[in-house]
Amino acid sequence: MSLKNVVVALSLSFICFIPRIASADTLTLAGVGGANTDGVYTYPYDFTVTGPGGTDYGVVMSCLSFNREIYTSETWTVNAYNVLNIPLSELDPGITEDDYLADALLYNQYAAATGNATLTSEIQFAIWSIMDPADINASNSSYTNLGAFDTVAQTLAANAITAAGTAPASDFAGDEVFIPVAGSQPSSDGTPQIFMTDPVPSAVAPEPTSLVLLATGMLGLAAILHRRLHPVKA
Repeated sequence: MSLKNVVVALSLSFICFIPRIASADTLTLAGVGGANTDGVYTYPYDFTVTGPGGTDYGVVMSCLSFNREIYTSETWTVNAYNVLNIPLSELDPGITEDDYLADALLYNQYAAATGNATLTSEIQFAIWSIMDPADINASNSSYTNLGAFDTVAQTLAANAITAAGTAPASDFAGDEVFIPVAGSQPSSDGTPQIFMTDPVPSAVAPEPTSLVLLATGMLGLAAILHRRLHPVKA
């Protein structure tokens, strides 16, 4: 294949990526399967996920944001990211990458808590205490100034925060975060919560950051080939 054909092929590949980079997925809250603890429903939340890969039904997720509201059958647009690849621009003020990693470590504890509604509620409140500590404390007089529901949730959250910075990347391989796109739901409904699931639903779009890196790398390769075949003359 000639250099010209290589460049054309790479350019066409990049063009093919553009709609998928710009695309996002859609979440629809199908129902709440968790316990009602102190007036709020906890994990699991049941979703339908729609994206370029098709539609997944009955995807179970955990809620990361305590201070936002959604209702059954509400639909909104989200950007999906692996928890290791969340762009800094998507982080709420005061929230760090390690906060998301800590929440992912907590999420991964749900599997061992299957059938134990009390423990799943503790894990959910531990997650909320990391992302929205002030709001959790204000909502119930039994919450402590440590930003957790009780001593069990406090311990869960503290252990996850400690482990987040040193846990291997393999611990987060399937942890997918769905961050709402502002304005993709009626303004009267407010901003939906951030949700997390594992494994990644087959319907989700490729991560925008990954595709940009791939496309940029391909164009860089074309430039290198061009320089090698057409060196600059002195």
